[in-house]
Amino acid sequence: HSRSQLKCQLPADYVTTSTGLGYATTIHGAQGVSADTMHGLVTGQESRQQLYTMLSRGRHGNHLYLQVVGDGDPHTVIRPDTISPRTPTETLHQILARDEAPVSASTLLRELNDPAARLCQAVQRYTNGLQVAAEQLVGPQTIQTLDSRADQVVPHLTNEPSWPTLRAHLLTLAAETGEHPLLHLQTAAAGRELHTAGHMAAVLDWRLPEPAATEPGPLPWLPGIPQALHDHPVWGRYLAKRSELVTDLANRIRGHAGQEQPVWAPPGSRPNLAIIAEVAVWRAANGIHPNDPRPTGAAQLETASALWQHHLNRGLASDDIGRHGVRARDGAGSSRDHRPEDRQCMPKPPAIRPSSPPPAAGF
Repeated sequence: HSRSQLKCQLPADYVTTSTGLGYATTIHGAQGVSADTMHGLVTGQESRQQLYTMLSRGRHGNHLYLQVVGDGDPHTVIRPDTISPRTPTETLHQILARDEAPVSASTLLRELNDPAARLCQAVQRYTNGLQVAAEQLVGPQTIQTLDSRADQVVPHLTNEPSWPTLRAHLLTLAAETGEHPLLHLQTAAAGRELHTAGHMAAVLDWRLPEPAATEPGPLPWLPGIPQALHDHPVWGRYLAKRSELVTDLANRIRGHAGQEQPVWAPPGSRPNLAIIAEVAVWRAANGIHPNDPRPTGAAQLETASALWQHHLNRGLASDDIGRHGVRARDGAGSSRDHRPEDRQCMPKPPAIRPSSPPPAAGF
């Protein structure tokens, strides 16, 4: 071994019958190279051009391996792909849908000015800004105390997949109320027993109250700006501008909706214009590929997003979204009684949020 300087000697007959010389390289490094057999690993982030390059290297055989679990990096545990991994078929569809062919400067400029292409990043920057602002207001010492003592309140809580979501909720409440996030955690944990809960962090997050917002969020499923952040001399103005940008882009998308038949609409159908507009905003905000035939894309994990997606799907089924076009938080945005695996079959949200998840939640 080049680093440890250790040596391993294999029997000659074993080497002759069971081993072969192989080389490891990246996709870019393998361009123009041919081999008898190719074994390739893809993560789902590759483009269709890279996949073609990989699968055309072997003269006699090409074998593809898909990464369908996390890479072990603690920073990626909060990503939706880690919490709810894609199937191998979905991963391949994602790769084939990603086209990295060069485009002209005029095409790139036109795409950058397209509100549908800009909305997804605008939404991400708005929600990330809310989280970062809350952390700065709370301070690093409080955050460190929460991370180190949360497991003392509820054992093994920080090891659960929903802990990052619960943590962000606790920090936002702490920034709003001025109370330590551990106090909010202890109050939620003492509300009702947890030993029968299959997802303790998700149940605790459901029990926490929503921060008081100055006004509704820029989109039906997005949170508003909490009062403490709204009044901050720096973050208040920044988040307000971010919210205004999301609202403006969404309105522009609604204004252009209906000019042509959506790709998700069945041939010969004539969806309601209100349905087309709201689905167009949803698809753009969530970065759904324009050629994805599913009207609302893949199932969502966050409660508010999942509830609004279910609302859109119901509207598509009944074709009366214009009559039921209420905001998700008008009685549903704070409901947290559904597990990720239930997101495809959610019942109608309750009008009043109870003090704890109902038995039907499955916790």
